Amino acid sequence: MPSTPPSRSASRTATYAGRKLHGLVVNELGRRVVSGAYPAGALLPNEDQLCQELQVSRTALREAVKVLAAKGLLEPRPRIGTRVRVRDQWNLLDPDILAWRCATGVDAEFLRHLTELREIIEPAAASLAATSRTGPQLAAIGSALGEMRNASTIAQWVEADLAFHTAVLRATNNPLLMPLAAIIGSALESLLGVTARSAVDFKRGLPDHQKVFEAIESGDAQSALHRMAGMLADTRMLMKQARIAPAAALQID
Repeated sequence: MPSTPPSRSASRTATYAGRKLHGLVVNELGRRVVSGAYPAGALLPNEDQLCQELQVSRTALREAVKVLAAKGLLEPRPRIGTRVRVRDQWNLLDPDILAWRCATGVDAEFLRHLTELREIIEPAAASLAATSRTGPQLAAIGSALGEMRNASTIAQWVEADLAFHTAVLRATNNPLLMPLAAIIGSALESLLGVTARSAVDFKRGLPDHQKVFEAIESGDAQSALHRMAGMLADTRMLMKQARIAPAAALQID
């Protein structure tokens, strides 16, 4: 399956094989829609053309279209074809859609919206984690912090930073917040990659993460909230300093 963004690969023939055929078709079509290779309001190529291009059966293609319709990306219309829906109708918090958005390049508006989402959720989550976390969950946060401290490359830092924030969300032990760990995790990597690359020292946020950890460790909910909020405010400042470039330049390596 093509690993390059659909905007540059949508015209190339993709060959699928194996037991994960259905998921691969969903992934390829989803990436094409989210990237704009199939723009809003446009009809997908007809079934025969897509089946030939993707080398799949009509059954596999139709099942993939059903999945993408459930996510709000596509609208099958009898005797007309399958139309791409406008972005306002997409389920933008769907983990797959977030992952496709990140994989195909992110822009300033997307990063701003993601930062706003984090500022709404994560400080309160840190506060809740301070009073709800278990010993193993605290250990997971501490382990991620240690990996951040030992990171020697930006890629290692981003992976560890992502693990830290995900572990904090999981430590809330709130069943309604738990899915947000996967949702935010799907998109957080892009934001962390941009802010890390914009900093002279990509580890400059380590002391702030340490303070969040200490607040959660001590059970100080108010401090955990303020420490996380302050860290995210610093992230917003780094984004502004970065003078974010066109989407293609912001893809994670």
